[in-house]
Formats: sequence, C-alpha cells, structure tokens
Amino acid sequence: MKTVILDDWDNATNGLQKLNALKQFSDVQIYHDQPSPAVLYERVRDADAVVFMRERTKVTAELLDQMPNLKLLAQTGTGLAHIDMSEVNKRRIPVATTPGGSTAAVTELTFAFLLALARDLVKFTAQMKAGSWPIGITQNISGKTLGLIGLGKIGLSVAKVAKAFGMNVIAWGPRLTAERAEAAGVTYVELDDLLQQSHFVSLHVRLVAETRNLLTRRHFGTMRPDACLINTSRGELVDEKALICALQSGRIKGAGLDVFHQEPLDPNHPLLQLNNVVLAPHIGWKTDTTFESFLNGSIENIESFFRQGKPVHIANPEVFND
Repeated sequence: MKTVILDDWDNATNGLQKLNALKQFSDVQIYHDQPSPAVLYERVRDADAVVFMRERTKVTAELLDQMPNLKLLAQTGTGLAHIDMSEVNKRRIPVATTPGGSTAAVTELTFAFLLALARDLVKFTAQMKAGSWPIGITQNISGKTLGLIGLGKIGLSVAKVAKAFGMNVIAWGPRLTAERAEAAGVTYVELDDLLQQSHFVSLHVRLVAETRNLLTRRHFGTMRPDACLINTSRGELVDEKALICALQSGRIKGAGLDVFHQEPLDPNHPLLQLNNVVLAPHIGWKTDTTFESFLNGSIENIESFFRQGKPVHIANPEVFND
C-alpha cells in the first residue's frame, strides 16, 4: 500500500520514530512544500491513505477524483472545516482524526495573548525599542471576568487555568447547557450577557454554519470598552471588518488573534497597522509536542485500519453502514 503525508511545511516528521512502524507495511512519501494542483494530484494519485496536516489542503470533490484508491483519510487534529464531508461520505471514505493533541498548546497561547494584552506588552516593547522609557498603568487579571464562547476540551482547559489565576469564568456556547457549565465550575450566561460582563472574551467553538460570523458589529457594540477579544479558534467566527472597526475606534481595548479570514495576511492588512492587537501566524496548535502527538496518532490510526481491521477515531462512522 501507499501512504502520502502532505503539507509537512515545518519538517515535523524529521526523526519521528513512529514512521518506522508505518514503513514496515506501507510505501511512505512525505512532502514539505505547497504544490500546484497538478503536482498535488500526481502525488496522491495512487495513495491508499493520505495524512492531511491540519487544514492546509482543501479536500474537495476535484481532489477526491484524483484518488481512486483512497481507503482512509488520516486527519491530524479534529478540525474538518477544510474537508467536503458530504462528498467524502458519498464516496464512503472514512476520516480518522487525532483528538486532544492541541489542547495544552492552544490553552497556553490563549494566556500568552491574555497576559500580553493585560500588561500592554506590545505597546511597551515598541516604545522601548524606539528609545523611550514609557510610563503607564496596566491591569491584573486576577479578579477580572473571562467570558468563554465554547466549553469543549480547550474551553474547559482555559477555564481551569483562568481559575488558577483568580479569574471569574463565565461561558456560553451554541449547545452549552447551564448544567454542563455548572459541573465544570463555570457560570452559564447568555451571549449578550457574557459580552457585557467580560473583561476578556475568548473563542473556543468549531467553525460550522451556525458559528460563522458569530460575532458581528452589534456584538462588539455590547462589549465593555476595556474588553479584549482573543481568537485562537477560527477567523471566520468573527466579522473581521466589524472587529477592525471596533479596534480602530477604541470601542474595545484590544485583541489577540491567531486566526484570520485569509491566511497569510496581506502585507497591507489593517490589523497590521494597529497597536492594540497581538498577532500570531496561526501557531496555536504548533508545538513540538502537538506535532508528535498528531503524527503518531495518525500513524496509529492507519495501522489499526489497515493491519488490524479496526477503524478507530472515525469522524464519519456512517460510511461503514450497509
């Protein structure tokens, strides 16, 4: 059989011991670049399994047409926004995911943003590099309110750390219940109440139809003027133009953003001109530990599927139904 690993831009597979186990029963080809569609089609043409590195390649009907032998799509992580799941299901191709690998990494970046915004580190760094010794009063996060939009694995992890910092934690989610929030030691509130009360608002929901453009101009109008928005989830959860307007006008204090509508950002993007934002190039999940966990998990999924005949971590088990 043949396994293709795509989009290893960071050379994360270098030295990965688990690859030796995969190579015992599969021809393995690893690619580190961003190919043209024609080159991509040629690379995957004979693949039995393809490992997709996060959401870097769109899995469309056109791409699936080029993979007549595909028996398993091995997705690193659990995000499926880049996959045409209706097309995959129609072709009865199982999608194996690697849950849980990035929780710690995203939690840590969330607090890197939160602390940098609370202590105005970006502004002070720029002023000091320009030769001044700035003065100013920053803020504690202890005693402040963190509003979590989404209380899944990452949201729960963020809540735990926030409580260790002495923060008050409230939460809302499209499917979150007051009972589930209470069980996690978090207070459930409606979305508008969360936005009105929170000093920091952090997004931790999946990008689906009901969460696309979840936060609009109206929502930014209800937030505290001293509030900061943190988004380590997906750029499309937020109306980006409305966010930029809120930041430019001072309607909200600042933002910490790891995800954007279009990546990479255009060099002239308005967000790059603002001094009240902290930016990162979609690195929330990108740590050495996360890469190793994702890749090892994908290899284990492939081994279980092809060698043991036991599909695991399948996101679309309905493809196995007769």
